[in-house]
Amino acid sequence: MHTSVRKYTVDPEQMDELIRRVDETFAPRVEAMPGFVAYALLDCGNGILLSITTCRDREAAERSVELAADFVAKELEGIEIERVEATIGEVGVSRAIAEMLEPTRA
Repeated sequence: MHTSVRKYTVDPEQMDELIRRVDETFAPRVEAMPGFVAYALLDCGNGILLSITTCRDREAAERSVELAADFVAKELEGIEIERVEATIGEVGVSRAIAEMLEPTRA
């Protein structure tokens, strides 16, 4: 498995709207992507946002980065967001409880 981690800065006052749009539009798209395993969006406070996508293989993780870039460019009009960093790595250790399999809504 491979995971893509993307870091963004966002206007903190727009964070709730961004999370709503991701939940309604982006998350279902990435979930439907071949090779998808898991997705999480973290509001780290102070306008820092992390997006984490785990996939069965590196190619799918790379597709998730492209899908995210397209979403940001085309569907986050009016939201001040900047991608600061994006990286992909092979998962070395992974654990999860069943509760992690339940969709979380902000």
